[in-house]
Amino acid sequence: MELLCSTGTLVGRANGYDHTLIVKHHKEIEADGFELMFVSAFYDKMHEVARDLMRGDVGVRTIHFEKDITALLGLYGKEERKEGLRRFTKNVQLGEMLGADKAVYHLWDGRFSPEQIGRGIALLETLYEIADRHGMELLVENIPSRVPSPYENVETVAARYPDACFTFDTRHAHVMGQIETFFASPLWHDRISHLHVSDYTGETVPGLWGVTRPILHPGEGVIDFDALFDAMPPCVADTVTLESPVVAPDGSVDIPRLNRTLRYLTRKLFCEKSFS
Repeated sequence: MELLCSTGTLVGRANGYDHTLIVKHHKEIEADGFELMFVSAFYDKMHEVARDLMRGDVGVRTIHFEKDITALLGLYGKEERKEGLRRFTKNVQLGEMLGADKAVYHLWDGRFSPEQIGRGIALLETLYEIADRHGMELLVENIPSRVPSPYENVETVAARYPDACFTFDTRHAHVMGQIETFFASPLWHDRISHLHVSDYTGETVPGLWGVTRPILHPGEGVIDFDALFDAMPPCVADTVTLESPVVAPDGSVDIPRLNRTLRYLTRKLFCEKSFS
C-alpha cells in the first residue's frame, strides 16, 4: 500500500489554486506520492500544470476528477452532457500526462434526484471506455446521496460491471452511517481498491445536503479513527489518500501539521495493519 497526499491539502481558494505550491513543497511531505485534485481553474492551463508537475518530479499516482462533471452528465440537456464529456476527457488526459493510473470519480451528486443518479450510472460504460483508453482505472466514490444510498449505488454499479472497483471515503461513509455497511459487504474485500481519509465536525453545510465542511484531520472531528482502523477488514486497496487541508486563510500551508497526520496514518495502516 502507498500513502498518498491530496494536492487539495495545499492548493485552495485562499492561495488562488496555485499548483506551483505542490512543486515547491512536495519533497517536504512524508508521503509516497500524490493524488491530484483537479479544480476548474486547471482547464485553462492544463499543459502548464502537467509541465510544472513533471519537471518538478511530483509523483502523481491518482487523479481526483473535477466534481462538477457529475452534475453536467446527470442533466437532460444535450449541451450540458456534451460539456460534461468534454471535461471528463480533459481530466483523463491530464491524468495520463502525469502518469496516474487511478481516477476518483463522483458518479452522482447528493443535490440531485434518483433519476439523475440513474442517468449517471447509465453513462458509465462510456466513461469506463474513455478512462481505459488512456490507461486509467475509474473508481466511483461513495459520496452522499439520499435515495438510493451510497452503498446501494455502489452495489448497482458492481452488479452491472463485474470488474469495477471503488474508492471508500471515511468522511462520506460516516455522515451516511454506512461505515459498518461497507465493512460487512462482500464488495469490501475485492472491490475497494482506494481509500480516502479525512474527518469532519459531524454537521453538513446548511443548504447543501450531504456536503461536510470544514474538512478536518483525523482526531479533530467526530470519527474515532483508532476504532475505525481496528475494525477495518482486509481489502485489496493499495493506495490511501489523506484529504485533510492545511491551507490558512492567508494562503500559506502548514507542512508540519500535514506530516503529523501522515505519520499517524503510517503508524495505523503500515505498522499496525495488514491488507495482505
